[in-house]
Amino acid sequence: MRLADVLTASRIIAAPIIAWLIFSNELFAAYYLFAAAAMTDLLDGYAARLSKKTVTYGATFDALADLVLVYITIVSLAIKVEAFWLLAVGLITVAFIIPILGLISRKERRLSIPHLDTNILAAFVYPTIMVRIIDWHYANIVLIATFLVILYYVSKYVRYLRSIYT
Repeated sequence: MRLADVLTASRIIAAPIIAWLIFSNELFAAYYLFAAAAMTDLLDGYAARLSKKTVTYGATFDALADLVLVYITIVSLAIKVEAFWLLAVGLITVAFIIPILGLISRKERRLSIPHLDTNILAAFVYPTIMVRIIDWHYANIVLIATFLVILYYVSKYVRYLRSIYT
């Protein structure tokens, strides 16, 4: 198993542990574990490029690990804190729009879907989750900024969808 795969798998393993820590009120432990897991998102791509091995499942496995980490943590926070649903709804919307556009573009024989710059999205989403875990005083302001970025991506994909049918 490649180092990149181990780093990616660690995010999937960390997600339920982070959820358990959140529900156990071990918020600083959840914060640091989430931060470490978020760092593996950077490191796995670097490790994959260093290995110079190309695998067909790499991008899919990485995306799955990101989804598991982010969604399990967000839903745990939303249940525990009874807030944070704004970010959850925004991310879920983006996650559903992308595959739908993929199916539509295949049907229309257009296989190009605008690339979602996940680095920019992660640059907003990861810190938003982290400040919410520790209940930072300005967490809601960070949440609103992240939601606006998510709305930008949703509008980008909706514009693309409209361009297919015009």
